Amino acid sequence: MAKKHFSRRPAKKQRALSKKQRTTVDDNRQKRIQQLRAQDALEATVISHMGYTVVVQVGTEMPLLACDWRQNLGNICAGDRVLIIEHGDNNAGDSDNTYRIEAVLPRATVIEKQNVYRGSKPFAANIDQLLIIITHAPMFQASLLDRYLIMAQNVGIDALIFFNKTDILHDKGTIDHVQRLQHIYEAIPQVRWVRGSVKTAHGLDALHAQLAERNTVITGQSGVGKSSLINALVPDIDVQTMSISTASGLGRHSTTNSTLYRLDPHRMHRGTLIDTPGVRSFDTYHLTPVAIERGFAEIAPFLGSCRFSDCSHSHEKGCAIKNAITAGEISQLRYQSFLQTLKESQQHER
Repeated sequence: MAKKHFSRRPAKKQRALSKKQRTTVDDNRQKRIQQLRAQDALEATVISHMGYTVVVQVGTEMPLLACDWRQNLGNICAGDRVLIIEHGDNNAGDSDNTYRIEAVLPRATVIEKQNVYRGSKPFAANIDQLLIIITHAPMFQASLLDRYLIMAQNVGIDALIFFNKTDILHDKGTIDHVQRLQHIYEAIPQVRWVRGSVKTAHGLDALHAQLAERNTVITGQSGVGKSSLINALVPDIDVQTMSISTASGLGRHSTTNSTLYRLDPHRMHRGTLIDTPGVRSFDTYHLTPVAIERGFAEIAPFLGSCRFSDCSHSHEKGCAIKNAITAGEISQLRYQSFLQTLKESQQHER
């Protein structure tokens, strides 16, 4: 029998709901949430979504709970706040979980991973900032860092850059190059830069100060020291990991799941860190030109001030952005990245 060949097609864009439909959906969700609260449903934070089980925690000193969830709730991810109830029946026989997620509370922010075939999927919710780990060994690419910042700006969260491995940063040319880049990125609104070394613990106190009282997603390319930094920031990570494994019943949990860790073992809201294994970059092909323009925070204020309304910002006279470059208000590096990212988006649209 001849083998059938299947081709994977890009995911179709879901039709956007009308304003009236969105209002109806929101009203129904709020009514459901009010009903559940009246039934004394417990509010919990999602620690990790692991296959057929979602691990949650009601409070810092409370044990982790494994939950089922209602299928009409959509994707549930680390950082979500949910309402759960205990259910006594298990007629389906496919789960030993005694708690079920009945509702996902409205998200303040959500970070999604794009896939050309499967569309978008959230992997972290209710986040305050993105922690991006970079280093010179291997030397980070500014264009990749810019993609992280575009995502952060569009989600509406801050960006915190940690430059790791300063203990092996000795070459004067490399040091000067990194300092120039630090000067460029520190000048961007809502972006902070911390230098240090996980190996020597230099800079970790300064980093801790930036993470306190905030919910943070940590990400970075291979070889930058992300795992070592997480171990340094979460001293009881083995205890927390074991608790997740015990609650899920799956043994040591898979490293492909986004997982929430507490920075303070005794206080949930002293600061949390969500690890995102497998998420080492963010695509921008799906973003509109407006979203990309918004992603360059120091360039956005000059948009709309050019002499020509259809200015491409590449060669026209009277371009406000090019004038700002001449005045030293925008770096040439970020400007070139801005044009390149816009070009990629426009090519994707065609």
